[in-house]
Amino acid sequence: MELGTGLRIIDCDRDTMSMIAVVLKFQYFQLFVHHSDMDFDTGNIDDVVISGSPVLPAVLSPKCRRYEGEQHQKSGQEPRRSRRNLMEEDVENCSANGDSDSDDTDCDQDWVDSDNEVAEDDDDLYEEWVDDKGENQRRSKSKMEQDSDYDTEDLEELEGSDVEEEKSGDEVVIVDKQGRKKTKKKVKVTRWRPENNKGVEFKIGMVFMSVKELRAAIQEYILQNRVGVHYLKNDLQRIRCRCEDGCPWFLYAAPDSRHEAFVVKKYVGKHDCERDWVVNQFTAKYLASHYLEKFRADDKMSLKNFAMIIQQDFNMSASRSKLERARRFALTQINGDELAQYNLLWDFAAEIRRSNPGSTMFVNAKAGLFENCYMSLDACKRGLLAGCRPVIGIDGCHMKNRFGGVMLAAVGVDPNDCIFPIALAIVEVEDTDSWKWFLNTLKEDLAIENTRPWTIISDRQKGLINVVNALWPDAAHRFCVRHLHQNFAKHWRGDIFKNKLWQIARATREVDWKQYMDEMKALDQDAYEYLEGIDPKQWCKAFFDDLPKCDLLLNNICEVFNKYILDAREMPVVTCLKKIMNQLMIRFVSKRKETEDMCGTICPKIRKKLDKNIDFAVNYGASPAAEQLFKVEGLRGEYEVNIQKLECTCRAWQLSGIPCRHACAVFRHERSKPESVVHKCYSIDAFKAAYGQVIMPCSDPKVWPKMNGPAMRPPKFDKQVGMPSKKRRRSALEEEDGTRMSRHGIVGHCSICNSTEHNKRKCPRCGEYATAQEEHAAPAQEEHAAPAQKDIVPVHVEPQPQPIQVVLADEELQMQAQPPQKMAVKRNNAAKKKTLPVQKTSAGASIVQSVMSYDISESTSVINILQEQALATQQSQTPVPGPLPQSQFIARCRDDLPPRRPATLGLKRKKPLPKKKKENMLPNV
Repeated sequence: MELGTGLRIIDCDRDTMSMIAVVLKFQYFQLFVHHSDMDFDTGNIDDVVISGSPVLPAVLSPKCRRYEGEQHQKSGQEPRRSRRNLMEEDVENCSANGDSDSDDTDCDQDWVDSDNEVAEDDDDLYEEWVDDKGENQRRSKSKMEQDSDYDTEDLEELEGSDVEEEKSGDEVVIVDKQGRKKTKKKVKVTRWRPENNKGVEFKIGMVFMSVKELRAAIQEYILQNRVGVHYLKNDLQRIRCRCEDGCPWFLYAAPDSRHEAFVVKKYVGKHDCERDWVVNQFTAKYLASHYLEKFRADDKMSLKNFAMIIQQDFNMSASRSKLERARRFALTQINGDELAQYNLLWDFAAEIRRSNPGSTMFVNAKAGLFENCYMSLDACKRGLLAGCRPVIGIDGCHMKNRFGGVMLAAVGVDPNDCIFPIALAIVEVEDTDSWKWFLNTLKEDLAIENTRPWTIISDRQKGLINVVNALWPDAAHRFCVRHLHQNFAKHWRGDIFKNKLWQIARATREVDWKQYMDEMKALDQDAYEYLEGIDPKQWCKAFFDDLPKCDLLLNNICEVFNKYILDAREMPVVTCLKKIMNQLMIRFVSKRKETEDMCGTICPKIRKKLDKNIDFAVNYGASPAAEQLFKVEGLRGEYEVNIQKLECTCRAWQLSGIPCRHACAVFRHERSKPESVVHKCYSIDAFKAAYGQVIMPCSDPKVWPKMNGPAMRPPKFDKQVGMPSKKRRRSALEEEDGTRMSRHGIVGHCSICNSTEHNKRKCPRCGEYATAQEEHAAPAQEEHAAPAQKDIVPVHVEPQPQPIQVVLADEELQMQAQPPQKMAVKRNNAAKKKTLPVQKTSAGASIVQSVMSYDISESTSVINILQEQALATQQSQTPVPGPLPQSQFIARCRDDLPPRRPATLGLKRKKPLPKKKKENMLPNV
């Protein structure tokens, strides 16, 4: 039956089940129990019959069917009966009438009285168990949050007791089974979070999920407070820590079955000890784990900056060796173990081939040792063939990791004259076999059958020259002129030879090349023969082939690439290759974005070169000779320009594909744009074709395909003494950022015989020269010392360890010349003579400063007393250093000083004095 107000009468089990279903769907549910007469249409209604009770108890009783017409008296009119009697009467009524619920015929006495009923003040239980989130939220609560953590000795008393009143957050009143009230300390369970390491505070009841987590928290606490905490027990069953002797700090933790984790059982957090500056827990591994993210952001952090960061965070200092170990541990965690990564090469090669189909990546091992590996991405190979010129620069650079090695690289030139990496390989050493394997693999990987259109640029290595001639027989092989000059400068130094060498290499016509070679022959015949022995097709523009449209004389493309991967070369082998791949992936994306800002039809760098040639065309004039044929005259000669064939007799246009200064003068005459005749290899479309491919990233190493390759160890490496070098050794000819000019190449001469074979120290005439110098210097010293001897008064001085200085006037000298009556003075005739200058005072008297030594027999006079006091004072003081020498700079400049001007009194004069009147002039002072 449904009422109009939304109420529903509970009449049978079906209604009870409906009530249970409604409870889970709604937040609030109200149940009304009426104890007076109720007249509904149904007639018979269940009710709880309680008679004589002034207040309803907080229990539920079984419902009994009321008889029609029965009226109950008010509960307050009858005497109160016990609950047991009420239950017995209800059971008798139910059995006598034979009426019951639809299914149950007996009354369940266990269900009648329950100590688990909800009291009025148990709101927390209602919020926990009767919530709108339902059963899912109750299941999500962990045991740690549902359980209450009390002292272990009172757990048995707490079981089965009711919480009566909560006085504070730390204490609770508990009623046990016997009805006694007790106040117990309530411990709140706190879950330790590893991210809370900045401020570690232990509490009783703090839960740690593992013993490692607890040890890490204790270590963090020790370092933050700089205390000497040590372990008394440290195993998987318990941890007991104590501070230094006399300090009350104590911690005890052990596993707890209620939480299945470590729980702090006892803790005293007071410290009476002093903080330490040196803590044993301050280890290199801790520093590595603590500053791991900072090293990940800045792997080039210096030890000085690292030490400053540690000092600011912990107020402690670490030794340099500890800082180095910490940085090494951190970089090992970031980049991986160098030894273990050699076995990952098999899986990494498979991942490269999977993520970038068409790419080439393979590894070779010999007798279980790493031999070499080769990697070339499909996007790089297709970009080279689609938009780049047939020019490849090859060079090698050293790996700077633990096991060393050499990285061989092949680099091309993109349409904007920038580097375009093609392939790279890691080998054990750079030798003829390594270059032969690398160039053969590169040729097969690019599917090159005809090597005639290709040009190889490298340094002048004997083994490399033979390999290129054997594997790329028809390709043009150019040498880097900078490396050629380094070998040339070992025998012929100076800017004259250097400039002439570069002038020969830059000559674009054979006539100019012969002229410059003759000038070199005039400078030095041997230098001319040295350059004549090198094939000019390998280093002179006058003999270059104009097919590749490249006039490069340097192998800078490889040098730039080596600098580009400098950070990667310091990493382990797999991490190195991954980083290079990521750099190329980002580079391709950035180059594609650059095309959006490009304007015109040619690339930006090519436009700058063209603008430079246009500026140089100011000094040239063009005259038409025929259709599309012009004559250009300038300061450096006459040239012919054919616009139809895109040629100039200077050959600069044919070599580079960019109009030269002579062609620009012709286009200025014809009022046409020179950009229209720039070779298509420099167009923006070619640039987009070169970087149009996409390099796909690699997945996480955990999901790499497992190749199960044979175990591979790193190559044999002999560790050198000392720290490994991180910087390249610069050549003496390279420019250095300094304040002094290098003395490299200067020929030294002997200052005695002017010979270039030895210096002054090894000169055979050194003894004769020294004797001649002494003989020459002796007369000069005598002439210089002669005038000074006139004013010197010889005084005999007795050598004493600590002489006494006495200043005597002329009269006193005369008195001392006479024999004293009471004081005996003894002179030493063997004493050294010392001359002192005479100083004249304003009164004209002369004072002689002399140093005398006396043997005092009787200390009766004042002079004797003063001498004794002075002697005692000098013995207690440190020896006084001698006078400073005269300034040599002033001595050399004394002769150059101007004559001294006449000094004036410095009086202020109101009117200038006439120059003609000499009597008005002030006298000299």
